[in-house]
Amino acid sequence: MTVSALTILQLDERWARYATYSGLTEAIRLRFTDAGGTLRELFSRIAFNICVGNTDDHTRNHAAFSDGRAERLTLTSAYDVCPQQRSTGEASQAMAYGPDGERRSGLAPLVDAAHLYLLDRVEAEEIVERVVAEIRAGWSDAADRARLTQADRNLLWESQILNPSIFYAG
Repeated sequence: MTVSALTILQLDERWARYATYSGLTEAIRLRFTDAGGTLRELFSRIAFNICVGNTDDHTRNHAAFSDGRAERLTLTSAYDVCPQQRSTGEASQAMAYGPDGERRSGLAPLVDAAHLYLLDRVEAEEIVERVVAEIRAGWSDAADRARLTQADRNLLWESQILNPSIFYAG
């Protein structure tokens, strides 16, 4: 059986906008089979979402497999990743990922929240660097597979994909 993060957090649709990654990290610590590995993967996914401009990372776009018992959950593969157009350089994630409700699409504030994901700062920085490097290395191939025109590639690159604003520290 598959359950959404909305269900895992025991939220009604009306309260979904109040869901946070912080709340999800607590549920992962309590109910997932490999809490440490799952939190590391969740942090990586948030970094990826920020890097590719996927701000549609709400509770219905995260899920887990359940064996029918509440304490035996495992994270599903990522899905519904859809870069969103920006009218300005800055954007915000659908769910807050930091301890103080931080949701700004930025890698520095995500690294600052590493402790929520049971990571130290060095581990968090390594994950972010790996995600950025993999996107840079794989962009051309991904664009080829998607059959993007040069105009579309130019439109997406450093606009939605690796927008410079995600690297700002402040």
